[in-house]
Amino acid sequence: MLKFRSMRPDAEKHTGPVLATVGDPRVTKVGKFLRRTRLDEIPQFWNVFLGDMSLVGPRPERPELAEQLAMAIPYFEERMRDLKPGITGLAQIFLTYTGKPPPDSRILPFQADLTNPFKVEGAENALADDMRMKMLYDLAYCAAMEHMRTYVVTEIEILLKTPLVMLRALGT
Repeated sequence: MLKFRSMRPDAEKHTGPVLATVGDPRVTKVGKFLRRTRLDEIPQFWNVFLGDMSLVGPRPERPELAEQLAMAIPYFEERMRDLKPGITGLAQIFLTYTGKPPPDSRILPFQADLTNPFKVEGAENALADDMRMKMLYDLAYCAAMEHMRTYVVTEIEILLKTPLVMLRALGT
């Protein structure tokens, strides 16, 4: 999967693969702009042209992170079953770049129940929480594909809202 580089070349030299966070110091100044406007995804149109990706679908995770997330989040790998990864998707238009709900989100009041449903002490604000939120949107996208009408409506909504997210630079 091609992307414009938005982090320093040695960003994971000391940590190994880790998820990006809000205010991540590894992201360059230009990278912040690219991420906020989602322009870092533009090279993936080549992946779509080659047939490796779809325009709309769940966002892929790097394999080394996907393995860790699958161990931390039950059914995480189900979000990609039988689907090509996409440049944009439900999570990309309704969540921030890191997977947090924006302040005006309808899902924000339910975030605590969705990310820590069993109220495990010490598990609040875990790194996997944002990925759980993304997974929920990806699973909703998968469910929408079961009926042609919901599939078409969902695809159109995603395709129309993606440029608005980019233009309003909501991808923080």
